Amino acid sequence: MAADVRAMIPRRIGYLLGAGRCSDLVQDVTLALLVGLTSVVLLSTSHDTGFTHSYLLSALCALAAAASLLWRRNHPELCVAVAALATFASDEATALIAASYAVGLYGRGARALVTGGGALAYVLARLLTGEVISDPVWGTYMVVLYTVLPAFYGRMVRRQRELKEQLQEQLSHAEAATEHAARFVMLERRTRLAFEIHDTVGHHATLLVLRASTAERQPGLPPQATKAFQDIQDGAITVMQELRRVIAVLRDEDGQADDETCAYASCHEFLEALARNMRAVGIQAAYSVEGTVRPLDAGTESLLYRVSREALTNAAKHAPGAPVRISLAFAPRSVTLTIHNGRPVQRLKPVGGSGGLGLQSMRSVVEAGGGTFGAGSTADGGYRIEAVMALPPDSRNIEREHNS
Repeated sequence: MAADVRAMIPRRIGYLLGAGRCSDLVQDVTLALLVGLTSVVLLSTSHDTGFTHSYLLSALCALAAAASLLWRRNHPELCVAVAALATFASDEATALIAASYAVGLYGRGARALVTGGGALAYVLARLLTGEVISDPVWGTYMVVLYTVLPAFYGRMVRRQRELKEQLQEQLSHAEAATEHAARFVMLERRTRLAFEIHDTVGHHATLLVLRASTAERQPGLPPQATKAFQDIQDGAITVMQELRRVIAVLRDEDGQADDETCAYASCHEFLEALARNMRAVGIQAAYSVEGTVRPLDAGTESLLYRVSREALTNAAKHAPGAPVRISLAFAPRSVTLTIHNGRPVQRLKPVGGSGGLGLQSMRSVVEAGGGTFGAGSTADGGYRIEAVMALPPDSRNIEREHNS
C-alpha cells in the first residue's frame, strides 16, 4: 500500500504541473534546475545590470524565471513572459533562451508574435535600465541569440518530430497493407478450397447416404446386408460432419496470415493483391509480371514472399512517399523478383525496427536457397532489390504437365 502511495505522488505532481507524464516532469525539473544553477553562477560576476543591484534579488528573479520552465510544455508563452520580466533585474538571459526554445517546440499558435514580444521586452529592459546599446549590430546579435535562434531551433526540432511521426504512420500503413494483402489472398484461396470440397466430396458423400438408404429398403435383404448398409450410412454421415468442420476451419476469417501464406496462394497472386492493397492506403505501388506465370515449389514461394515483405517495408521506411514498382519475371529456368522504389520524398533518419530480414539476412537466405541476391542505389536516386531463384526440377516438371 505504501509503495502504491509513493508511486502515485509523482503522477499527481506531474498532473498538477501539467507535465502529463512522470518522464516529462523529470525532464522539466532537470532543465529548470540546470537553468537556475547556470543563472545563479553567471550572476555572481554581473548582477548589477538592471533595476536592482542586489545579487540576492537578481538571483531570486532568475530562479523564478527558471521555475516557470516547469510549465514549458503547456504554457511556453508564460515562460517567455516571466523570463523577459526577469531581464529587468539583470542582463542574465539563460531562462529567456530556454523559454524561447520552448515556444518554438511546444507553442500552439502565434509563435512568431510571442518570440517577437520576448525580444522586444528584452530590448526595452536594456533601455529602461540605462544600458543604452551603443552598437546596433551587437545589440541585434544579442537579441537574435537570446530569442530568435532558440525559437527557430525549437521549431526545427518540432518539425522533425512531426515528420518522424508521419513516417512512422506511413510505415505502419505499409506493414498493414502487406499483412492485409496476405490475409486477403489466403482467405480467398481458403474459401475457394472450401467450396470445392463442399461441391465434390460433399456431393459424393450425400449420394452415398442416399444410395445406401435406398438399398437398405430393398425387400428380402438378409439382416447382415441391412446392417452393412446402415453402417455405410452412418459412416457417410460422419464424413459429412467432419467435412463441415474442415470447411468451417478453411473459411475461418479470424486466421492470421504468416510466412506460410504462400502455401495457400502463389507469390504472383500475393504480390498482385499486395500492390492493390497498398494503393488502397495511399502508397504508390505498381505490379507487373513477365513471362508465363506458373506454379513454384513451396520453398521458393515462401522465400519470395518473405523477401518481398521485407523489401517493401524497407522502401516505406527509407523512402517515404516514393513510388514502388514490383516485378515478377518468369524465365525457362528461373524466376526473378524485383522491387524498385524511387527517390524518397522526405529525407529523414529511418524509424521503426526491421521487418525481420535485413539486407545481409535476405542475401544469406536467398543464396542458401540456391539463388542470387542484389541490392543497391539506382541512377534516379532510388533503390533496387533483386532476388533470382533457380527453378528446381520438380517445378519444371509441373510446368510441362500443366502445359500438356
